[in-house]
Amino acid sequence: MSLTIKKRESTTFQSVKSPLVKNQLLTVEITALSQSNLGLAELPNGYTLLIPNVNLGDEVRVQIQKIFAGNTNYATAKAVEILKKAETNFNFKVGDCVDVTITKAGPNKSGLARLENFGTLIVPQAKVGETVQVQITRIKKDYAFGQMTQKSNQQVPDPESFQLGTKFHLILPEKTQYFSKYAIIKIQNKVVFVKMQLGAELGKQVKIQLIRVTNHFAIAKVIQIAPLFESQKQLLVKKSLEKMVETGLHFGEKAIRCHANMRKFVWVKKKGKYQNRPFLRKGRHILNVLKTRRCLNKALKQLGKYAAKGKTFLFVGTKKSAGALIARTAMLSQTSFFVNTRWLGGMLTNWKTILKSISQIRPILKEKQRIIQTILEKRQRIKARLIQKVNLLRKKTTKLMLKGKHLIQKIQQNKMEFFTKSQKLLLNKKAILLKNQLLVTKYSALTAKQQQFYQQSQLLTQQGNQLISQKQLLVTELQKSQQKLKNFQQLFLIGQELLKIKQLAETDGKTIWAVPYAKFIKLLKQADSTQWLIPNPSKEIFNQIIGTFKLTETADLDMQMLMQNTNFAKSSESTAPVLVISKILEKFVMMLPILEKSFQKLVSRIDNLQMIIQSLTKSFEMVQSKFVTIQSFDKQTQQQIQLIEKKLGSQADLFQNLKIQLKRLASEQRLLKFLPRLRYSPTPKTKMIETVEILMKKFVDPKMTYPVDQIYDQKLKFTSKKLLLCVNKNGNVWKNILVV
Repeated sequence: MSLTIKKRESTTFQSVKSPLVKNQLLTVEITALSQSNLGLAELPNGYTLLIPNVNLGDEVRVQIQKIFAGNTNYATAKAVEILKKAETNFNFKVGDCVDVTITKAGPNKSGLARLENFGTLIVPQAKVGETVQVQITRIKKDYAFGQMTQKSNQQVPDPESFQLGTKFHLILPEKTQYFSKYAIIKIQNKVVFVKMQLGAELGKQVKIQLIRVTNHFAIAKVIQIAPLFESQKQLLVKKSLEKMVETGLHFGEKAIRCHANMRKFVWVKKKGKYQNRPFLRKGRHILNVLKTRRCLNKALKQLGKYAAKGKTFLFVGTKKSAGALIARTAMLSQTSFFVNTRWLGGMLTNWKTILKSISQIRPILKEKQRIIQTILEKRQRIKARLIQKVNLLRKKTTKLMLKGKHLIQKIQQNKMEFFTKSQKLLLNKKAILLKNQLLVTKYSALTAKQQQFYQQSQLLTQQGNQLISQKQLLVTELQKSQQKLKNFQQLFLIGQELLKIKQLAETDGKTIWAVPYAKFIKLLKQADSTQWLIPNPSKEIFNQIIGTFKLTETADLDMQMLMQNTNFAKSSESTAPVLVISKILEKFVMMLPILEKSFQKLVSRIDNLQMIIQSLTKSFEMVQSKFVTIQSFDKQTQQQIQLIEKKLGSQADLFQNLKIQLKRLASEQRLLKFLPRLRYSPTPKTKMIETVEILMKKFVDPKMTYPVDQIYDQKLKFTSKKLLLCVNKNGNVWKNILVV
């Protein structure tokens, strides 16, 4: 009796017949659960929604996130609100393994089994009466789908038969863990390590044999693989042929160079105008990949026979693409030689000559090995440093986990703590910013005021300097004029005395003669000249008298007028008593009225200068008082600025502390967001070293320089041309031969 199951149409509470749009809101019912326990909801427009974190039968309001259109139209969505929660009685999930007995046959060679508190389980490729272990792949409302992992009645033997050498058949589960070359499976609650050999793969039916049995675990090896069906063989052949085409094994030699014996391996056209002619592509023959595969299998079998006998091999591959592969396989075998860059003639037939060349290259190779050793030591140091950093990261992760636990405890105690704390800190930040703004405005105003005071003080200092310079000039002029006044007073007294002498001479009836200076000097030499000769004053006063003649032009005109009006007695026949005087003194006496005028002018000028000096001193005192007041104001503003600077400094410290608190709060919030992604599990040393090795190969090794070419160029500069050509083209040939 076969069970027919009708496909239940998904019910959507919002009719969706138009194409889906991103961020669209829909109300759907979860009709099935797929892998990773994703909920499925089918829409009328042909799309299937994948919704995480939901249960079967839930009525959910979802939001479309991503849309994938193609052969299978599906979209991912996020559950916004669960409108109605379904009551589920079953206790299993997608991915769980269940042991069931197939009770009925289902459609398409499937088997049906009954699950407790649920419904029917459909298992493909299962027979009635078998007890199998099934992994659940999809769950619907009344039935579920599963995939058979292993047959319980074949795999689980009796405890008595679970002994050394026991053989039994099983299907290796597809999802299992590996330990080196061993697959870990469970048989009757006992762990069995199955050695994967003979090309065994997961999901295939194999025959295993126990080679070691202990109380807690057992070790088995694969001794036989189930024969493949014809369809499976065809698939394997197809896959291998595709790989051969991808790697370029179908490309042959150029048609011009092709050997006649290769014709049977070339692809030949079977139809058309050019029937039985080789197939060409860009002047090259295309090889028959099926024949190539057959020949390769034959060669592999033959090589396997030789390897079983313990023969040694020489791997040769001089192409750039095949060089690395050849070297790797030869090194893995540990007993093989390889040449992967250039084949030198005579390496097999003329070995004596080759050995001579090798003896010349050996010292170079030693130096090369020394350099490589230093590079490897450097690499080891970098690797040790990376491992140290990895350990530090592990310690940091543990600290982060501890901090996260403390934070979660705090949140559980007081859920609003973060919100209130952040609000308080933000309010404090605003208050500090306002205070800082006010202080900055005050500071800018005071600095502007200080700048004004500075400009005013500069102007006042300039004015004071100008007044001081003017006063100094006036004081010098006053001193000069006072000195001049003294000189004029002396001369005026001398002139008054000469006038008195003249008046006395006139009263006595004496005549006064004015004699030129040269004659006057001659008269001075006479003995009785003291009685009738008026002597000249001292040399200094005489020079001053002469200087008085250098007055203005008006003074000279007045002098001439006086000379014309006065009548000097020049007759030598006069018998009256005579007084002889120098002409210069006579002229000086006549200039006394002019001298008096200049004297009066000089006195008035001195008075004016004294008045100006007094006014200048008063203005300087005024400027000085203003300067003192400005200086006092400047000091006050400076004190205020210093106070504001202190306040700003304290505010800056407060703001810095506040910033640190805000950063801590933000870091705690980021840690809370990151905690769901953080999974701390101490990795073993082997895995850690593997990851470090991958990092070394990807990032460190490409940057490390290997100066091998420079060593060869320097050492082989003066060697033979043949040897130099060999080494330059194939630097690794001798090393490969020697090392291996």
